[in-house]
Amino acid sequence: MNKHTRKARLLATAAAFVLAGAAQAGTIGAASLDDVTLGGTATAYWSDALNYYGSNPGSDASSFAAAFASYGNGGAWSLMGTAQGSSFTTVNSAFSYSFSKDAGNQSGTWAITNLSAAQVVLDLAFSMHTGDAGTAFLFDNQVFGAGQTLQGNWKIEWLNNADNVPNFSNMNLFSRDLSGGAGAGGGVTAAAVPEPTTWAMFLVGLCSIGLTLKRRQPARVKKKA
Repeated sequence: MNKHTRKARLLATAAAFVLAGAAQAGTIGAASLDDVTLGGTATAYWSDALNYYGSNPGSDASSFAAAFASYGNGGAWSLMGTAQGSSFTTVNSAFSYSFSKDAGNQSGTWAITNLSAAQVVLDLAFSMHTGDAGTAFLFDNQVFGAGQTLQGNWKIEWLNNADNVPNFSNMNLFSRDLSGGAGAGGGVTAAAVPEPTTWAMFLVGLCSIGLTLKRRQPARVKKKA
């Protein structure tokens, strides 16, 4: 077998592996918005949107960015941290995180604590990868009070290429459109909008100052003809 023949066969084998990998992406199965929750288990605490993808995105947000483009202000996604096994690697120190897995390796819990002294609002993307596919779950305009910890649950319900529920591999947590505090996801601090009663008091104050200044003006003396 000459050099060119061996090279052609290697290329053909590589192409076959690529095609096989594409065919083994699995399916969305029974994945739904309540698979990942944050803050409670009622409907109000379910994720707002999900996106199934047949790949391992790692720390890349491109697998779900287009699907979630209509939410929020459309800012760039920033990596907050990565869960591998039962440990969490922190990328952004404005928050602290915890992550755990149940014995079956297909469900568990997670939590985020806002370390800021102010309330923050941001979009969160919980991007979870399994053996041959993954799904991202969006929490749109998620509110964290100053120093608040929110706990949630996660589970895997999509299917692998053998129509079985796959085991957890890793999770990457992304954020964007941060407002109301400093730290994660980019964005600017939102300016507070005065309440209507505040505007009314402000106008009354201006009128009072005007009347006081008018009273303090000296009386004009008419000139004699």
